[in-house]
Amino acid sequence: MWKEKAIRMLKENNYKLTPQRLKLVEILNRVGTEHPPLKGVLEELRKEFPTMSFSTLYSNVLTLKELGLLELFSLDGETRIELNTEPHINLISGDKVIDLKDREIIEEIERKTGKKVKLVNVILD
Repeated sequence: MWKEKAIRMLKENNYKLTPQRLKLVEILNRVGTEHPPLKGVLEELRKEFPTMSFSTLYSNVLTLKELGLLELFSLDGETRIELNTEPHINLISGDKVIDLKDREIIEEIERKTGKKVKLVNVILD
């Protein structure tokens, strides 16, 4: 479902569906729920496109972000990809990230901060 939405949004916004961009969408569709680091996505892309640069990956990821298809967050100095664009909480334990949608907690954070929540990261011990 995310893949189809991404392709549709790219087309609607007049982005070319290059082989590299389509492969990125395919990879994110497959591993996106795991909150992959950008460098891991680049490693996957380079299996098919060995000369692909980090800057090309990053500019394509930023395009997907601008289209509202993903968010980015940092974990242990790495930029991670978040496909869940609904307000939620990431429960982080080591390398594992689990999405938690708890409207009560999100509303409490919004009430206390006066800001809308996009994403909250909680590091567990």
